[in-house]
Formats: sequence, C-alpha cells, structure tokens
Amino acid sequence: MLEYLKEKNYSIYYKLLTIAILFGSLLPDFIALIFVILLAVYFLMQPDRRRAITTGRTARAMAVYSVFMLLSAVWAQAKLASIATGVTWICALLVFLLVASMSDSRDRLENIMLCYIGTAALNSAVAIVQMTFMAIGKSEYFPSPIYEKADTLILNLLRYNVFFEETVDRASGCFNSPLALATFLVTAFPLAAFCAFYAKNKKRRILSVIGGAFIFFGIMFTFLRGAAVAVVLSFMMLSFAGRKPAKFMSGSALVVAVILLAVLFERRGVAASEDLSTNYRFELWKVCFAAFREHPILGLGAGSSNVNEYLLSKGVEFSHAHNLIIEVITEGGIIGALIFASFAVVIISDILYLSRKHGWYKKYTIAFLSSLTGLMAMSIFESTLSTVKEIIYFAVILGCIAAIKRVYKRNEAKLVKKSQAEISAAGEETK
Repeated sequence: MLEYLKEKNYSIYYKLLTIAILFGSLLPDFIALIFVILLAVYFLMQPDRRRAITTGRTARAMAVYSVFMLLSAVWAQAKLASIATGVTWICALLVFLLVASMSDSRDRLENIMLCYIGTAALNSAVAIVQMTFMAIGKSEYFPSPIYEKADTLILNLLRYNVFFEETVDRASGCFNSPLALATFLVTAFPLAAFCAFYAKNKKRRILSVIGGAFIFFGIMFTFLRGAAVAVVLSFMMLSFAGRKPAKFMSGSALVVAVILLAVLFERRGVAASEDLSTNYRFELWKVCFAAFREHPILGLGAGSSNVNEYLLSKGVEFSHAHNLIIEVITEGGIIGALIFASFAVVIISDILYLSRKHGWYKKYTIAFLSSLTGLMAMSIFESTLSTVKEIIYFAVILGCIAAIKRVYKRNEAKLVKKSQAEISAAGEETK
C-alpha cells in the first residue's frame, strides 16, 4: 500500500501527508492535532508548496465556520472548549487544503483512499484486541477507550473538561467512544469495498479486501444498531458507482446488516431496545431545544462541553446532543446553523457537479458520497463531528472530493486547449 514511499516522483510532503492519514487516528486526540499542525507548518514554510495550494468554495465555507466556532468562545460558558473546537476546525481546514492540493492525480487520490482504509483497519485491529481482553475478563490490561487516562492527564493540565464514555462491553479502538469509532469505520467501509473493485492493481485490491474484513469486525464490536443501518445506506449508495459491483454491494449491505443485528441481539439482547441510548434520546433532544430557545441567535458556544454543562445543569447525564443537526443548532444557534447549512450546500453542489461527469470522476465521487451517506446516517443518533479525529477525517473526505474536481477541471482545460490547437492547425493547413 505504501510502495510509493520509495518512488522519487512523490514529494516528501505528499508522503508525510499519507503517513499522517495512516497513523493519525492511532494517536491520542490532542497529540494527533499537534501532529497535523506540525505537518501543515512544515508544508507552508516552503514557498513552492504554498503556491501549490488552491482554495475553493468548500475551503472558504470551512474557514467561515471555523472562525465562527473560534469566536463563540466570547459568549460560551466553557470558553476553552470553544477555542479547542475552533482550532480543531482550523486544523481540519489545513488538512483539507493539503489533501485537495497534493492529490493531483487519480493514482495519488487512490493512495489517500488506501491510507484511509489502512488506518481504519488498524483501529479495527485494536478493537479486536480490546474485545479479546473483554472476553477473558481482563479489559483493564487493554482498556476501551485506550487513551482515556492519557487524554484525561493532558486535559487536566489544560483545565479542559471532557466527557469519556465508560465502556466495559464495547470496543472504542483508539477513539474516545464506541460511537466515534463506529462513525469513523462506517465512512471507511464503503471505500474499502470500492477499492476492492476499482483499485489500480491486484495487490491493492487484495489489501482493500483484507482491510474491509478488519473494518467489518471493528464495526461489529461497537455493537451499535445505527451502524447496521448506516452500512446498508452507504453500500446502497455505492452501488451507483458502476454496473459491475451494483448487485454485490446491495447484497453485501443486507448480509452485513443482518450479521451486525444478530450479533447485537445476541450480545445485548432485547434490553438493547430498552436502554438509555434509545428511550432517553427524545428527552435529551427536548432539553437541547430548550437550550436553543434560551440562546437562539448564537447558541451555547462551540464544543460539546458547553452542551454537556447545560445538560448536567438540567439533570441529564449525556455528553452531547447525540444528533449532529441538534448539536449544531445548540452550539451555534441560528447563525451557526446557517453557516453550517451553507457549508453543506457547497459540498452537495460539488458532489452533484461531479456525479454528472463520465469516467472515473463520477465513480470516485460516489465512493466518497457513500462515506458521507454513512456519516449522515450515524448523525441521526450521534453528534458525529464532536471529536478531533472525526473532524480531521471528515476533512480528508472533503479534500478528496475537492481533489477530484480539481483534476477534472485541469484535464478538461487541457482537452479544450488541445482541441483549440487542432482547430488552429487545421485552419492553417486549409490556407
């Protein structure tokens, strides 16, 4: 998967970017964020690299949302949480720019996809080990979340409060909760299926199949019903990538969902439909809407810590809204919701633009659309963009979509120029 690291036609910056994507999700959240900042600073220090960065509507929309998140510290109760969230979104913007600028060919884009699949597979391997220790009653030797103590130590030094979900029967991998891990793996699973069919050589296709198998077990060990639904929807979307895998994708989605639900039922039983994660969400959302009515214009401030503090003050022990849209309006109010909506419209318009093109552009766009479909499905019952790694890897997906658009426009311009040159040559011959 990383054979290109030995090739000279790939810059050191691109190689560092792929290494960051591959191993970033395995680090504690704040260390991963520092890793991203150092990579971006190193890249931007080079004048020739700065000139290579291209911005677009998505970058501008992300920049506006990032600045709003940062400024919300002015009126937020948990000011440090808002600053941290704003900084995270700014780092995500940097990741977006790096991916969009350096993935200037189909081959480089595919390398990014394979690194994304690889880091999901590695997280799944950690989740499998976590479940193994849980099964033998020794979960304390390989805890879930794995970095809870390290993150707590760092955050205590920063005087930053964060809510960790204690899990004794579900895997979190290197993420801070099973929900966050499942969300990440759901976005990677359709990419693995796509590359299993469309990767440029057999070796990459085999690695994608192996990665997909690990990701499947990682999703299974989070024991989330929503993940089964998200897999079905993302694979159904992926079936539009081409005729060849269409039926396989649909059938695979159904089989995977049935297995996930069967394992969930066996593990957690009928009581799983009666636990807090189901029945109390509606009550939780009522409290969040009450917060919105109290702070309708600017919201409580960016960061789930603001929402968490409000919920705790009302006697509700949840870390966040457990719904992306409700979280957005609770944190950002009407202004934040409008900025986020404009951000979403820009992303959708780029996807619609590329989905009407022919060739590999459409196929790869649908692959990333399937990832976003899974993300949106998970967002119904989870605040999916509330942690560092979720936001950073969301930016990677958006950067890949922007890269496809950039490559298409560049190739289209070359074809137009070539056509004009041929017409001009033909005119000269006529004379």
